[in-house]
Amino acid sequence: MNSSGTIEELIVAEVAAEAYHPRTSKHSDSQSLLIIRDLLATCPVIAKRAATGEIVAQLRHRQQVGYNKWVIDIALGTPAGAPQVPEPPDLIRFTPPSLIQIAIELKSIWTEHGKARHNRLRDFDAFQSHAFSYDPKTISAAFLVVNAAEIFLSPLNLDSPKREPLTRHGQAGKSSHQIATETIDIFRALHLRNSAAESGGLDALGVVVVEHDNLSYLKGRAQYSELEMKYKDLQRSTRVAPIPPSLRIGDPLHYSAMIQRICNAYNERFA
Repeated sequence: MNSSGTIEELIVAEVAAEAYHPRTSKHSDSQSLLIIRDLLATCPVIAKRAATGEIVAQLRHRQQVGYNKWVIDIALGTPAGAPQVPEPPDLIRFTPPSLIQIAIELKSIWTEHGKARHNRLRDFDAFQSHAFSYDPKTISAAFLVVNAAEIFLSPLNLDSPKREPLTRHGQAGKSSHQIATETIDIFRALHLRNSAAESGGLDALGVVVVEHDNLSYLKGRAQYSELEMKYKDLQRSTRVAPIPPSLRIGDPLHYSAMIQRICNAYNERFA
């Protein structure tokens, strides 16, 4: 949580160093810690209560809502029992909250944008529905990483005889940047509610855009040495995507707007 740099820069640094694999929680866990870091840095009330142990956090928190099991990437709320101050260097104590005040869902679209973006829309809609069923006051937010690279190596396809490991995102005269922009624009249809009285919608949504081809996944894996040689001239540096498709400050879906909307909602509902 002491990492310096913007969340986009640190996501880029992580996947550039370690490559991306969809079947691990390490990527979302590291992003979760950065979001908590930014909430504490931006929201004085949350930071003060975290310092005294009046608000705690848990990653991948499991919560029963009626007959449904709700898994929350980041859950913040009041602790069970008496407050306990976090142990240094943590700025917040990590333990399951007894009452969830803030719930944040993390998703990403690294490849196959046409299919993935509709799946993520459904994920976010189900998430806000769980939050509202749990408690209309609960703040539900979503964070989305979109990959705007021209190509992407999918680790799950490497050993599949039926699928190509490399997906090319540019198609039908459209660049990968155009496709990423179209993907982001689809999420603008999601309603962002402005008070607990509204019956549906997320309270906040933030989007960041990176460019990562994931070809670094092949490095050091002897079984894929032929593929590494085949694709070596295609690899590009991982970076934060330019504007556009990255969003300008002031855009309603900019990451900073997500953090501020969470802060505002918390101040209105729980301060």
